[in-house]
Amino acid sequence: MNIETLKTTLAPWLKVDTWHTSHPLDDERFHRALKSAFDSLGTSIALDDFREALEQLVKEHHPNFQASYRDECVEKFAQRAENIGSYLNDNAI
Repeated sequence: MNIETLKTTLAPWLKVDTWHTSHPLDDERFHRALKSAFDSLGTSIALDDFREALEQLVKEHHPNFQASYRDECVEKFAQRAENIGSYLNDNAI
């Protein structure tokens, strides 16, 4: 897995200060970023790869996040991204 490519596709969403909220615009950016990731890398992106890319991006773009909150957000969004990829892969969409 090319973590740098994954980071590049997720960065437009994650570099926004409100990336971790449930605001509709943040959800929209998240889904656009995932589409870009899946278009570039396919839908079989491993959960660990999402975790690694997200963790690196948060540290780069939001270095002041409290570690426990950062880890919670990374896990939540990595799991969500992997679930969406699995759904798309299973349904050949």
